[in-house]
Amino acid sequence: MKLCPLIAAQVRPLSTQLHLPFHISQGSVELLENVLIVLRDADGRVGLGEAAPFPVLTHDTQQTVLPACRAIVDQLSGLTPAAALDRLVRDLWPEFSQTPTALAGVEIALWDLHARQLGLPLAALWGRAFWSQAETDITLPRLSPSEVPVFCQQFADHHFPYYKVKVGGGSVADDVERVMALRNIVGASLRISLDGNQGLSEASALSLCETLVRHQVVPLFFEQPLPAADLDGMARLARRLPIPVCADESVQTIDDAFDVLHRSAAGMVNLKFMKSGVSQALQIAELCHRKKIPLMIGGMVESEIAMTAALHAVCGTGIISVCDLDTPFFLTSRFTKHSPYHGKSAMLHLPEGDGLGISLCDELFADS
Repeated sequence: MKLCPLIAAQVRPLSTQLHLPFHISQGSVELLENVLIVLRDADGRVGLGEAAPFPVLTHDTQQTVLPACRAIVDQLSGLTPAAALDRLVRDLWPEFSQTPTALAGVEIALWDLHARQLGLPLAALWGRAFWSQAETDITLPRLSPSEVPVFCQQFADHHFPYYKVKVGGGSVADDVERVMALRNIVGASLRISLDGNQGLSEASALSLCETLVRHQVVPLFFEQPLPAADLDGMARLARRLPIPVCADESVQTIDDAFDVLHRSAAGMVNLKFMKSGVSQALQIAELCHRKKIPLMIGGMVESEIAMTAALHAVCGTGIISVCDLDTPFFLTSRFTKHSPYHGKSAMLHLPEGDGLGISLCDELFADS
């Protein structure tokens, strides 16, 4: 085992179209406009990372994240991946706190390279569960009822276990119609969760759930119905709703997690590397596990690079019960070889090999 320093890095745009616009309560996304990070050590090993700005939620863009990634990497040159990870978490998070996705993307690349130097898959560094696969849901964007059949047909062969339905940003009636259009296609076996992306009021969240229950559709949980800072409202909803409230945007840091749990503002937490970074997300996961709070993991609009990192967290820790790792299925391009997303299946198999277990497509990144 030889731990070599970083000697080279490439930071470049990573872009492609989505099959259909991704509408949520806070806005829409039609393009993946992310940032690819490629790190090399003195022995020629490569670590891959991806920063996924999502302007309607993270308030950063590809244009702001590109220079931030380059500045972060410049400060880590000459360090081993292990030392670089320590410095990034200890020193650089405060400096680059306005571009958390840049920090997360570089951190993923460092973890990948560190694991490759050790000759281990990432999952082995993040836990001892040794799962080989995990099943993801699929997200139904804020589509009109007439658009729902086309969406379902596109993913009919994947056999997703349930749908995460985007709600909020319109009327309760619109949200109910979207869910009922989905049930008309899937049938009485339909299983859903709801995701408000901060787009509802307490009254509308309660009304939506009550209406769906009257239609014999009981969601599994309700993700972030209210604005992130409204923990009092989240706590009231958690007491009144017949289903768990899941905190997403309300939990970005470990301090946020302590606050949400202390105030009983959620009975479930959604982890995302892009809002918390890898190390902090794993700390949040461990805290929730100790407190017996169920966990899910998701992402922004990310390619298979960042989503494979999240899959390693699921398979390594063994404590994340809900996977929302579906965004690569929305993309018109694949960027890597050996990723879990080359088939048509909701079951994602952990790649074999060290680190992430994936490599860049030669024809796309021949000079990487």
